[in-house]
Amino acid sequence: MLIKRVLTLAASAAAAAVLVSPVTGASAAESGSQGTGSAQLASADGYLHVYTQPNGRGTECKWEGNSNNWGACRNLTSDIWNNAYLGGNDAVDLYTAPDAGGAHACIDGGDRWSDTTSGQYRFTYGAGLEGFGQSVNNNISSHRWVNYCSQH
Repeated sequence: MLIKRVLTLAASAAAAAVLVSPVTGASAAESGSQGTGSAQLASADGYLHVYTQPNGRGTECKWEGNSNNWGACRNLTSDIWNNAYLGGNDAVDLYTAPDAGGAHACIDGGDRWSDTTSGQYRFTYGAGLEGFGQSVNNNISSHRWVNYCSQH
């Protein structure tokens, strides 16, 4: 009985230590900055992160605000992570063309589409516009922060 109690206390202490341990993450970079790696931040940092390969691999681009042209990540994105601060203007419309043109898809704050190569994520807004119904994989040129996604 004593051994069982000691093991239970040890497990509880270990769980508590994990909950209060500091978590390290990548430092914030300039809007539209690029880098490489697969950083997983523990909490919201206010950025839209995208990677050129699935699961946080390849080149990373990230933005704090809107972008009319994704530059080095334009039409080369296979992982999208909206790590916004929640509470308004925390969803992101992703557009097929520069300057918020063409059809768009919307990713909610806190959501991550870690492998868009599956074809699961599509441009579902803007029927009749360029790119409507197509996969978002390697097909995004610009974005806008919005208050919410109006359809899923």
